[in-house]
Amino acid sequence: MFQMNLIKKLKTSYRIRLSGDNKFLCHNMDSKTIVYDLTTWEKIIELNKPNYPSDMRFSENNKYLLIKSTTGTIYVYNTASFQLVKKIQSKKSFKLVEGDTNFTQDNLMLLSVLETNDGQQIGTINIHSGEYTILTEFENAITLIYYNQFLKNRNYHLFTLSYVNNETGYRENKIVKVKEPINKQSIELKSHPEILIWDSVIFDSIHDVYILVNGYEIILVDSDFKKILKRGHIIDNDSPMEHIGYFRYLHQSNDGRFIVVTYNESVIILRYEDLKTILIEKIPYACFAEFSNDDQYLLVGTWENGYVLENNLPEYF
Repeated sequence: MFQMNLIKKLKTSYRIRLSGDNKFLCHNMDSKTIVYDLTTWEKIIELNKPNYPSDMRFSENNKYLLIKSTTGTIYVYNTASFQLVKKIQSKKSFKLVEGDTNFTQDNLMLLSVLETNDGQQIGTINIHSGEYTILTEFENAITLIYYNQFLKNRNYHLFTLSYVNNETGYRENKIVKVKEPINKQSIELKSHPEILIWDSVIFDSIHDVYILVNGYEIILVDSDFKKILKRGHIIDNDSPMEHIGYFRYLHQSNDGRFIVVTYNESVIILRYEDLKTILIEKIPYACFAEFSNDDQYLLVGTWENGYVLENNLPEYF
């Protein structure tokens, strides 16, 4: 796969995550999450709660692992013994929804999307007490919010806000930046007059640009989210789209040199320098591909298997 050395082949892997210290690797299956010691590949534990895991994250200090279910319920475990710290469920005042969630920088709170009487909002939840705070007051009742990224060196979280423009009747997107330390005044919204919709967005702090993917197009926008710097086609017109599939996930290598885009039938790697597609791997039922924090590994997850690959891209590209 990608002409890379296969380090470990896993079973079904909707997500694969490494702790920041490269001590633990975990992947989630249909009904459980499995944690390995990355140095020995010894299986440390199988976590059967939640029953249907979807997303998971290690805290910045590597002391906690959160696992979110397809129904939104969150389980927080400590990584010393993998004992349950807190189970966070929906309440009368809000509903937890499926989707990515992350820790705040102080490792004490979760930043998550909450369904309220006023539609979806961004809020924080204390991992010990379960107390929550709603941070936003978006007015559109059919708003959708997606967590994209935490930028440690810029100290903010990146979300996509998707809403219906009342004047046009069409759905549009905005970027939501939530700066640390988090409070209601730390939120900034950005929109672009030409780019109204996208599948995913991340910020490249090395080149100081936003990277957006919409379908089979990739777009670079300046840090003010005003000027389009470059557009590129991820696949050429000769590539049958049914062989590529629909968009699933976007990620960039830590050194900023490579971009990996996951579609449900393939995983594609582009070189940042010229936005040229350098590798296309046909992978049925793909749902996730991400570089490790140190770029040592490429992690690929599918409905059937997971793959931990030794990243050799810098040697050849």
